[in-house]
Amino acid sequence: MSTFEAPDPHSACPANPSPTLTDSLSETTPAEFLPQPVGMRSGELTSTLKSADTHSNFASFGPIILPLISLQPAVFSAVETLRPPDHARASSVVLSCPHAGRIYPAEFIAASIADITDLRGLEDFGVDQLISGALNQGIPCVTNKITRAYIDVNRPVDALDHLMLSSPPASNNVKPSRHVRAGYGLLPRLTAAREVIHRQLLPYDEVESRIALVHKPYHSAVQAALINASSKFGRAILIDCHSMPSHDQQNRPLPDIILGDLHHSTFDQKIGKMLTSLIEDTGFSVTWNSPYAGGYITKNYGRANSNQQSIQIEINRRLYMGGKYELKGEGVKRVSSLITKLCVALSDMPATI
Repeated sequence: MSTFEAPDPHSACPANPSPTLTDSLSETTPAEFLPQPVGMRSGELTSTLKSADTHSNFASFGPIILPLISLQPAVFSAVETLRPPDHARASSVVLSCPHAGRIYPAEFIAASIADITDLRGLEDFGVDQLISGALNQGIPCVTNKITRAYIDVNRPVDALDHLMLSSPPASNNVKPSRHVRAGYGLLPRLTAAREVIHRQLLPYDEVESRIALVHKPYHSAVQAALINASSKFGRAILIDCHSMPSHDQQNRPLPDIILGDLHHSTFDQKIGKMLTSLIEDTGFSVTWNSPYAGGYITKNYGRANSNQQSIQIEINRRLYMGGKYELKGEGVKRVSSLITKLCVALSDMPATI
């Protein structure tokens, strides 16, 4: 989901100093979410992270809170490219799953005013569980394991909310986008319920560290997957996967699927009509570009009438969720089947698009 109403910008951050990032985790973090010991070995970390895998059991979708030292590149990768099995036919289609991450840095939780439930409202919950069928059909998927509340990889690196920073960058020439003004920039200022996230203003080096840990690796992985597809097929199509609530902010019901191509700027309209028919024939309702037209990933990696195109898919959560942070098995299978059909249809298209 990529659009929220703008909150009052003057309520962004408290004026008075609050507890720092080094405050005791045991005082600010619920006991059930306390991190594993910092000195854990890599094998222990792998075991701890099993519940974040896209192939995990439906029962294990709670948040995982770990200290930042356990999330450094030497022992952990914030981004994973899920690759098809060897027997699967290769495809020109690449999936992106930027917002389903359930790993929360412990220092971030300790420094947050919002509790973990509020922070999880920014997740596209369970979207990483809807792609297994596509993987079996040869479609790779770039997934982000780190929560969107920490950093949003679907924003450019200059989408900074200076209301959050104690020392804004010297170069301040970028006009804030509507997402930034609304509180949902590169580093979200607000939860989905429009509550302030951070206890205090952040130093700029905090921005740089989050970019290095998550944002840069994510986009490097997306680029690598698209280059690989183009080298094999002479073309590449990126599908950026998201979820949305059942109703909009005026309480009007949303369709099952919303496809976004930034108003036909990133995806061929003839192909789009084919996808519309396929979705409707499968029994789902679908609309285009309203209220979700696509974000930075869609814009950055696709051009209509070129050999690299992109599209965003928003999936209504009522289709596959049975309750808050619960998945419906039959719903997951049905949506997964639809995503697989879309991927196969795009894979089977002629080499020139």
